[in-house]
Amino acid sequence: MKKHLRVLLFGLTFIIAACAVITVNIYFPEKDVKEAYKVLEKELMGTDKKIDENKPAGKPESSIQFEFVRSAYAQEPGLADKIAEAVRKMPDVVNAYKEMGARIADTDRLRDSGGVGEGNNGLLMEREKGLSPADKKIIDAENENRKTVINGMARAIIRINRQPETSDNLKQVIPQATAQFASIRRDSAKKGWWIQDSSGNWGKR
Repeated sequence: MKKHLRVLLFGLTFIIAACAVITVNIYFPEKDVKEAYKVLEKELMGTDKKIDENKPAGKPESSIQFEFVRSAYAQEPGLADKIAEAVRKMPDVVNAYKEMGARIADTDRLRDSGGVGEGNNGLLMEREKGLSPADKKIIDAENENRKTVINGMARAIIRINRQPETSDNLKQVIPQATAQFASIRRDSAKKGWWIQDSSGNWGKR
């Protein structure tokens, strides 16, 4: 009887273990993700070319004011390179970057006006009423592109971890991908632009 009971308990334990939901912790390398974001924006948004054409000397005044990440090119390919390469294989994300680059003059104009600020969710946010329908359309298009970019970065991280792109894994990584994207937007903001901190408070750069 005891032997049968042990067998039964073992069987129940095996069934419970097999049915248990296993939570996989996705490794999120913040520094490498931030570096990958910067490299991709320089490359796919064409900001280097715009700076060369519009500001041949002196400090550039484009909204994308990133220092060149030398380590990404001068050393052996690292994790940031692998992340960036994974993103480059996503046509929807590449297209989103290019569209953002094409409208950068418009988004700069809106941020210069003070009526639009950089939210802590990585999106442009209206701070004042009275924006024209055309300007609201620009904001909506920009934010859709940004969401695509953030989602693409999350997918890239999951792939680097060799995990399936399940909804649970995406929910785990997207907040971190969003935080890093928003951090870059704050860091690259021009003087006088409105930015929102992690607590939701607004202030000028």
